[in-house]
Amino acid sequence: MGPTYGIDLEVVARNARAWAAFAGVPVRAVLKCDGYNWGAPRLAAALADACEAFCVADADELFALRPFTRLPIVVLGAVDVAHLRDVLDAGGMPTIGTRDELAIASSWAASNERPLTLRVGVLPAAGWSGLDLPALAELATPLAESGARIEVWTHVTDAAAAAGQMARFGEAVALLRRAGADVAGVDAGSTFSTADRSAPGDSVRIGIGLFGATGGPSVPGIANPLRLSAEVVRVESYPAGTLIGYGDRALDAPARVATVRCGYGDGYPKDAAGLDDILSVGMQYTLSAAGGVTPGASVRLLDAGTDLDAFAANAGRSVHEIVTTLGAAARHLEER
Repeated sequence: MGPTYGIDLEVVARNARAWAAFAGVPVRAVLKCDGYNWGAPRLAAALADACEAFCVADADELFALRPFTRLPIVVLGAVDVAHLRDVLDAGGMPTIGTRDELAIASSWAASNERPLTLRVGVLPAAGWSGLDLPALAELATPLAESGARIEVWTHVTDAAAAAGQMARFGEAVALLRRAGADVAGVDAGSTFSTADRSAPGDSVRIGIGLFGATGGPSVPGIANPLRLSAEVVRVESYPAGTLIGYGDRALDAPARVATVRCGYGDGYPKDAAGLDDILSVGMQYTLSAAGGVTPGASVRLLDAGTDLDAFAANAGRSVHEIVTTLGAAARHLEER
């Protein structure tokens, strides 16, 4: 006994197309963390005709995904110089940040008689790959002399910081162009900054948006592909004033309460209580207003009608955490 997890891959693909229509530029689907723990290979198969490329966090994720797709794969994080040639051999598009990395990539292109496209990041905040403006200025002339096509990218880390981060990004692009670098594309938009139109570019990186999140703004055609249901194990009637689960909350009136076999140990957030008919969430069991349900019935906890942004906000968690936690729980169940 336990919850049933699911993901509608057709909805994932429709979401990618909806994002492309909304942004007016191609989508690069972000499949880092094994597709937010829902399985990068199966997401890649579903998205093969709905996006122009995939994005992963590092070289290991590139090598794991490459057997399942022929589309280009962007590596968002820094690549160790020891693995840079392997990444290029695998059709990866790495982010570089040093002259040594540029020399290795240029040597690879010459020995393989291949054109070279590289990404250069503009540092938005600690923890991201990329260069600040002084470091980028030092690399600008070598980039121009390499003849490589350069994609310049950044990430808006917070809506309140967007204006400053995008201004710095604009300065970086202008700096590279003044140096004569072949700036072939700019990439600044991820899900939330695409939804609020704060980061225009030649493509958009959509990750959590594949799962129906927008950060709040309305994006036509976006829906939740995740499904979560669980069995009702018992239904009991309680008088007004009865405490509910843990804590001091009590029933306002007599009620029938269903005990559902799913809890925060199964990835369902503890603080989901208060949304819809959810009264309390324990480790393995959730209490819900019973309505007309009976023991053995299946209760839908997430379905196509769930607004993931609102659900996450109610639970006091980021939507990224909701999606990856449920994905990890689903994978754990599959592997048992």
